[in-house]
Amino acid sequence: MCCILYIPKGVETPTKEELFSVFLHNRDGCGFADSDGNGYKTLSFDKFIKELEKRKITAACIVHFRYATHGSIKPKNCHPFTDKETGIVFAHNGVLPIVSHNDMTDSEIFFRERFLPKLKEQGNDYDSEALWRYTDNQRGGSRFIFMRGDEVRLMGKWHEIDGVFYSNLNWCYYR
Repeated sequence: MCCILYIPKGVETPTKEELFSVFLHNRDGCGFADSDGNGYKTLSFDKFIKELEKRKITAACIVHFRYATHGSIKPKNCHPFTDKETGIVFAHNGVLPIVSHNDMTDSEIFFRERFLPKLKEQGNDYDSEALWRYTDNQRGGSRFIFMRGDEVRLMGKWHEIDGVFYSNLNWCYYR
């Protein structure tokens, strides 16, 4: 199962060693996006770390380590996914009951074909209660994270360690 880290503004990025522990359990790619608009996706942990080290502590950051269930193993299928039009960033941990097509992940299909159309249906009202009720009903037992600028929404059960929020702690066994 994938693992998402949410690093709020003002919180230090976990150490390279801690991040490598997460990667060891989720080796099918990694990516990040921050609230300053920076992001990177790769299959290489070393390249990922070089880019993530540029993160400023003044930016919130979503980090995702992938364990592939839908879609092939390639950088395009790494999270987080960004919609350039709305500026919304999305990452998912879990498995959704979605049939994959065009080599897309269940996560990207949900984001692009379900969430964004629902947002548009709600008049692009990101604060719409109907949008978030729909989204919560769609996620099942999965964890979702959405970021738009400085605004971040966590959905599902998360675990906090030293100010960083983790979507699961399965990687702890590799420490």
